[in-house]
Amino acid sequence: MSLPDVNALRSEIRLALINQKANACPIAIRLAWHSSGTYQESDDTGGSNGASMRFAPESTDDANAGLGIVRDLLLPIKKAHPEISFADLWVLGGHVAVEFLGGPMVPFRLGRTDAQDGSVCPANGRLPDAAQGADHLRDVFHRMGFNDKEIVCLSGAHTLGRCHKTRSGFDGPWTTNPLQFDNNYFRLLLNMDWQKRQWDGPEQYEDKQTQRLMMLPTDMALITDPIFKTHVETYAKDQETFFDDFSDVFAKLTSLGW
Repeated sequence: MSLPDVNALRSEIRLALINQKANACPIAIRLAWHSSGTYQESDDTGGSNGASMRFAPESTDDANAGLGIVRDLLLPIKKAHPEISFADLWVLGGHVAVEFLGGPMVPFRLGRTDAQDGSVCPANGRLPDAAQGADHLRDVFHRMGFNDKEIVCLSGAHTLGRCHKTRSGFDGPWTTNPLQFDNNYFRLLLNMDWQKRQWDGPEQYEDKQTQRLMMLPTDMALITDPIFKTHVETYAKDQETFFDDFSDVFAKLTSLGW
């Protein structure tokens, strides 16, 4: 079976993700992220190869709540192009979604394959728990092979989208323009005054100025931990550096286990 035309796929993905009613690019990035972020370097399990989120228990992991929406949006492309694996399609969808929203081009290579059943699913619980702090972030990301700078860089994807209470329990956007990929997440994290939100949900933070923006405990850990904070400061000052690093690190993330 011949390899698909990646440029044609990019156009079809754009039509699938962006229309007059909605822009699903942020959730497409989350799909690529979550399908890859299960990787464990010590035994080479998990990761983007296999597209194992199609099967339980990975499909029912609470951390993946809502991702069926974007998997369904991309399904017609898979049906029209059986020569591309789900694994490649999900990753390519995340890569081009970054670009569609103004971010850097993320290098992409075809070649991932699809698992036939759920026997390759990693155990649930490998993805980050937003309710925790710096030690947890290091445990999760060091397991995948990332360093502290790369942890902060990947966290910059929170410049897009928002949390939905019905999916994660958390609620609200991180930035004032959640459909624009830029370094605003880092600038807001550093420069706004954050306070615990008084509400009936899990611990999260709101900006004192407008009470419209949100940060998670894992976000706040990036400025309370002094090592993480130095990288936040770098990316807040220099968007070009953030874009360059994010392109490399997101490509690394989505190639784990392949």
